[in-house]
Amino acid sequence: MDRLAGRLVKRLRDGDPDEPAVVGLEGEDADQLFDALGSETSRAVLQACYEEGRTRSELADHLETSIQNVGYHVDKLESAGLLEAVETRYGENGREVTVYEPSKRAVVVAAGEPGLVERLADTLERLFAPVVIVGLLSMVVGVLARGPAPVGMLGSDDAGTAATTTTTTTVSPALAVASVTFFLGLVAVLAVDRLGVLERSRERDNRRRGPARVLCGARHRLTRLGVASSLGLAFGTFLALDLVAAGTGQYLAMAGWLAVQLAIPAGILGAVVVAYANDGLLVSWAAASAPIAGIGGYVLAGLFAHGGFDPVVVAVGLALITAVGTSLGSIAYLLGRAGAAWRGRGPPISRRVTLLVLSHPLAMVLVLAGWVRFGVYV
Repeated sequence: MDRLAGRLVKRLRDGDPDEPAVVGLEGEDADQLFDALGSETSRAVLQACYEEGRTRSELADHLETSIQNVGYHVDKLESAGLLEAVETRYGENGREVTVYEPSKRAVVVAAGEPGLVERLADTLERLFAPVVIVGLLSMVVGVLARGPAPVGMLGSDDAGTAATTTTTTTVSPALAVASVTFFLGLVAVLAVDRLGVLERSRERDNRRRGPARVLCGARHRLTRLGVASSLGLAFGTFLALDLVAAGTGQYLAMAGWLAVQLAIPAGILGAVVVAYANDGLLVSWAAASAPIAGIGGYVLAGLFAHGGFDPVVVAVGLALITAVGTSLGSIAYLLGRAGAAWRGRGPPISRRVTLLVLSHPLAMVLVLAGWVRFGVYV
């Protein structure tokens, strides 16, 4: 479990490992890459580290070879940029040992005219996340155009029939709306990229300090990554719930139901990881609130589609989503910062900030309890 958490934190902290490394045949990187992978032992070491992060002694035991031999190949892979040290822990003898993991999720070797590989890598890094968000958003808009199913009627046969009928008769307009949304979103992303906004996001990542660090996180790049991941989680939860509510096939409905069940724990875990890796109370709020916003948004949209717009329902729904999501985010933030302080990552959280953050979920509980009591007696 500790290794899994360490890998999650490492991916979020660096941001880049999940993006493929593109290497051209003409550059020095290719020579170093092929030299590092020329040995069968080197390839075995790299494969073992892809399975899970390992120390040199663990690699030696796994491959049944000497630590000296493993160390030689680890050094070559590290020099080639294929492996990197991700954390230091204490071994069985009490000494500090280094854990190694692949520096990139995948390595792509490309051949082409000079500069083509660099442009390809640059484009992948800049546009991958925005295009994914646009794709998810277009599917959400298509569901809204079709009309979400009323979640409260999932147990009724009539509800499933109605949802199926609605889907069959209105699939073409919904698909058209989703396609137009994706096209317009893609044009917007390319226009923003053309203006250089995404290019500027790759400048040197200066660290925030003071209140800005506590609220938004230490590193700009990781803050943007956390916000983008939260949007993806919210849209994904919305779409997963639609698989269940709209009466899709059995296996798709089961997959959607499982995704919805895991969405809130995933959001809380993401909020803990965000706080551990980069600080940022607001980003932890966003991560913990994302699945709740996806579920609540789908429920509200279904009510509007079948019962009309009600401002009171909107106000109450948004208040509940905000109260529950941000409260869970505050608790997750404290857990993440406590873990970071225990591991010596970043400055420890002050007592005043701890009390302020801890008072937030307590205040939300009191407000909700008072609102329920007031509503009952009034």
